[in-house]
Parts: sequence; C-alpha cells; structure tokens
Amino acid sequence: MNEFYRSKFNELFLEFNRYLMDHPDFAEKFPPEAEIIILDSRDTGYNSFMLKNAPKGTGKVIFVDVGELAPVRSRLKHPRIVSRPHASA
Repeated sequence: MNEFYRSKFNELFLEFNRYLMDHPDFAEKFPPEAEIIILDSRDTGYNSFMLKNAPKGTGKVIFVDVGELAPVRSRLKHPRIVSRPHASA
C-alpha cells in the first residue's frame, strides 16, 4: 500500500473504530468473519486503490463508505503565550 493511502486508511480505520465504540449496533449487521473494506466516496483515487486490492476470494467482504468526517477538534484548553521559558537541567 503506498504511504499516502496507508495514512488515509489508518485515519479512516481509527475513526471507524471510534464510531463502532459509540454505535455497536452498526457492527451487528456484519456477518461473522467478514473483512471490512473502508471507502471514502469523496476520494475516487483512494477507493480505486482499495477496490483493486480488496480480497477476491470467497470470503465475506463488506464495503463501508465512511460518509462524512467531522472536523478534527483540538483538545487544548486555555492555551496561553508565555515568554521564553528557561531550559530545565
């Protein structure tokens, strides 16, 4: 897998797992031992790559379009500008 698509897959996989943690009933629709192929309808290049490399055997394959990603939000609380701090030894 090329590095760009690997990075995108990792991000989508993480978000998909987070979604399943909040919506476990979604995973109940998957047959046992199914392989999940995560797609992004907004990225045809990524989808083409994933579909070209999807398993072609007799196993159960489920295709999941991630839909839309909400913006990533910072977890920082109350950041502030400080003068140059002294290095601690």
